[in-house]
Amino acid sequence: MPGLPDNVPAIDVPVEELGRLLKDLCPGVGIDLAGAVALPCTLPHRERWLDWVAEGRHGQLDYLVRNPEARADPAAAHPWARSVLVFAQRYSDGWPAQDPDPSACGYAKDQVPWLRRVARYARGADYHDVLLADIKSVTAGLTAELPGLLVRTAVDTGPYLERELAWLAGLGFLGKNTCLIHERLGSGIFLGVSLTNMRIQGMGPGGQPPGQPLHGVVARPRRLAEDGPLSLCGKCTRCRDACPTGALLPDGGLDAGRCLSTWTIEWRGRTPPADRPAQDGILFGCDICQAVCPWNHTAARRRLSADSPGSVKPDYDEFPAHAQLRLADLLELTEQDFHSRFRRTPLWRGHLAGLRRNALVVAGNLSRADLSNLADLADTAARIAAEDDDGLTREVAAWCSRNIEEGIP
Repeated sequence: MPGLPDNVPAIDVPVEELGRLLKDLCPGVGIDLAGAVALPCTLPHRERWLDWVAEGRHGQLDYLVRNPEARADPAAAHPWARSVLVFAQRYSDGWPAQDPDPSACGYAKDQVPWLRRVARYARGADYHDVLLADIKSVTAGLTAELPGLLVRTAVDTGPYLERELAWLAGLGFLGKNTCLIHERLGSGIFLGVSLTNMRIQGMGPGGQPPGQPLHGVVARPRRLAEDGPLSLCGKCTRCRDACPTGALLPDGGLDAGRCLSTWTIEWRGRTPPADRPAQDGILFGCDICQAVCPWNHTAARRRLSADSPGSVKPDYDEFPAHAQLRLADLLELTEQDFHSRFRRTPLWRGHLAGLRRNALVVAGNLSRADLSNLADLADTAARIAAEDDDGLTREVAAWCSRNIEEGIP
C-alpha cells in the first residue's frame, strides 16, 4: 500500500479484541504465532544494530546499509502507522539431536542427494509467496471486522528488523545463533510484519520487554534480563563452536561476511578460495547453527508428544521434482532449466551462476573423501573450466577439477 498519506486516521482496537481475531484467523492459514508492537517504537537494540553496520559486519549485503536508521525505527518512513503485527510460520519441527542431514552437518559424501545439501527452508515453495499470502488472508479478515483498518505487509522485503520486532511481540527470544527461537517451536520459523493504523488499547508502549504472543503456542512465562536477547541460551555455545567459519561472534552478533549462507546465497561472486574446504558439502544456505541447538532438539522431541502443534504447511515440503536431479546435473543446467525448475523457490535467490559455482565447490570437496566414482564430475568440471563464459565460474571449475583429479586413486 505505497504512498499512504501521513495523516491516515488511527483506529482504536482493544488488545483483547485483536487477540481474539488473531486466534480465529491465524490457524486456518497455518500462522503459528502472532503478536503486536505499539508504534512509534525505537528498537531496544538500535545502537547495536547501527554499530554492526558501521563495523562492516554486513559483508556484501549492501541493501542493509541503505538508511539503517529507518530499519531501527519501523514508523520512520510511515508516520501513519500506529502498530506493527508480527507473524511467524514454521517450516521445520526442530532438528533431531542426531541429525544425519548433510545440510546441517556438512558431510561431503557423493551418494548424498543434492537436496540434502540445501538448507531446509529452501527445499519447497518460496516462503515469500506462501507466508505473504497467508498474512494477507489474516489481515483481510481483520479489515472486514475493523472498519478503517489500513495495512502494509512485508515478508523479508521491507526495511524492518523482523527478529527484533518478533522479540518485542513475545514470539520468542534472540539466540546466540542470531535466530529467533521459540521455547517450544525452536527456530525453524519464517517471519513477516504488517504495519497498521491500529492504536491497540491495553497494550504496553513499544520497546518494552517481551510478553506473550496474542496468538500461538505460549512458552513458559519468563521475564528476560537486561541482556534479554541472549539470556535463554545461558552458557551454551554449541552454535558458535560448530560454525565452521567463525561467523558467530562472542557478543551474540553475526559476521555476515564469514557466513556460509551469505557465501552460498547472497554473494554474486564465489566462496573465497581459502575457505572452500569449510563449505564442505553445503550447497545452498546453512543449518549448522540450528541443527546443534538444544532448543531445536527439544522442539523435535515435542513434535512426537500429544501437545505438539499441527503439521508444518505442505508448501514447505520437498518438491518431488527436485529428486530428478543429481549434483552433476546442476553443473549442466541452462537458464531455461533453472527458470522452469526454481522460479518459485528460494533457490532462485542464488541465481544460476551461483548455484553452479556452489555445486562445483561441493564436487571439489568430495575428493577429500577419497572416493573413486567422481570421474564424470571431473570431466564436466574440466570442460566448464575451459569453455564457460563466466570467468568466476571457470576459476571455481578449474579448482574443482584439480581437487577431484588429485583425490581419485
